[in-house]
Amino acid sequence: MKKSYIILIIIILAAAGGWFYNQNLNQPEMTEYVTVQRTELIESLRASGVVKPHKTIEISSTIAENVKTINFEEGDHVKKENLLLKFDNDIAQAEYEQALAQVKSAEASLEQTEAQIQESKAQIDLAETKLENATELNDESIKEEIAQAELEIQNAVSELERRQYLYENDAIEKIKVEQQQHTVNVLESRKKVLEQRLVELEKTRNNRVKEAEEELKRAEVAYQAAQKQYQVAEGNLNSAKAALNRALVNLNKYDIKAPIDGVILKKMVDEGEYVQPGRTLFEIGTEELQIEISPDEKELNLLSIGKKGYVSPEAFPNSRYEVEIFEIAPSIDSDRGTIDVYLKPTEENETLIPNMSVSVEIISEREEDVLLIPRNYVLEDSNGKYLYLYNSETAQRQSIEVDKNYNGQVIVTEGVKEGDIVLDPNNITDGQTVVIEE
Repeated sequence: MKKSYIILIIIILAAAGGWFYNQNLNQPEMTEYVTVQRTELIESLRASGVVKPHKTIEISSTIAENVKTINFEEGDHVKKENLLLKFDNDIAQAEYEQALAQVKSAEASLEQTEAQIQESKAQIDLAETKLENATELNDESIKEEIAQAELEIQNAVSELERRQYLYENDAIEKIKVEQQQHTVNVLESRKKVLEQRLVELEKTRNNRVKEAEEELKRAEVAYQAAQKQYQVAEGNLNSAKAALNRALVNLNKYDIKAPIDGVILKKMVDEGEYVQPGRTLFEIGTEELQIEISPDEKELNLLSIGKKGYVSPEAFPNSRYEVEIFEIAPSIDSDRGTIDVYLKPTEENETLIPNMSVSVEIISEREEDVLLIPRNYVLEDSNGKYLYLYNSETAQRQSIEVDKNYNGQVIVTEGVKEGDIVLDPNNITDGQTVVIEE
């Protein structure tokens, strides 16, 4: 009897186990899903970069000399033409001062020859005036008087002949003839005096003209000599100025000045050190900075001039500054498969310094209020793209329109709305009962 009870209990337990097994077998499995939400789509490129000066200049020595003084150290800010370093320039300074003295001497000589030219030119003007005055010495009045005397003599001679005729015919007394003869003699004497005066005047004029001509000739010779002397003095001055300029250029080599506004990145010499030509003294970078990155070439489609992004220093990860791409290398580095990209800050900051490591994020595209779902939730057949929505514990096929893929997701433009539940399509059919974990 006891054995019969044991068999009965076993049968009951087996039946109960089978019932529980069937119950579990008919229980639907949980289905994975996502809830559609509106979000902001930001497509960006991330890279590591280094802060560099926009422009770097190395300053080298052109002379062999001892360093006398250094006025700036690494990290110092400098302005263009600031005196960075001075070499021992005693010899060069002496050569410059000697050249300067030669210039002043040549200038004085040139001024002296200029004065001689002006003086000889004045002598020429004076001689020309004398010559003009001598040439224009007036003898017309004497010639007119002589002509008048000749006319009077002719008349007097005619009267003498008339009276001589009357006297010979006893018409007049002899005294009348003698008086007229005296008149003729007086007129002839007066004419001779006038002629003598004319000769003397012409002689004086000729002497004055000759004297003026000789004086003019001497003045012209002196003027030509002064001009030649001026040319020599001018040549000497030009040579002296050229020598002074060379001395100044050489002297300036002993003063090393900043060629730009910037920051001393490296100082490579010390005071008292003897430097050979070609030795690098300083490296100066502009205060204007740039960030250099080298992303993979496959990300080139995300880059373009003017595209903005953000940079965060590795030392200050919570700091964030806006930057902008201003240059992209024209070719790919074939060895690394990367491309060099250069960005510049668009806002002032005091954190970024040369050679600082930074993280860069370049915003390629930004879209607001987009609907994203996992790309593997989207199926496609001859009728187009579709997915399964959860609707009252049932899988419902829903046709959709998509825009593009983004990081394993797809933008849906039609067919779903915010809050819809999209089911994992694995082993799902339209109208199937599904269970989700709410």
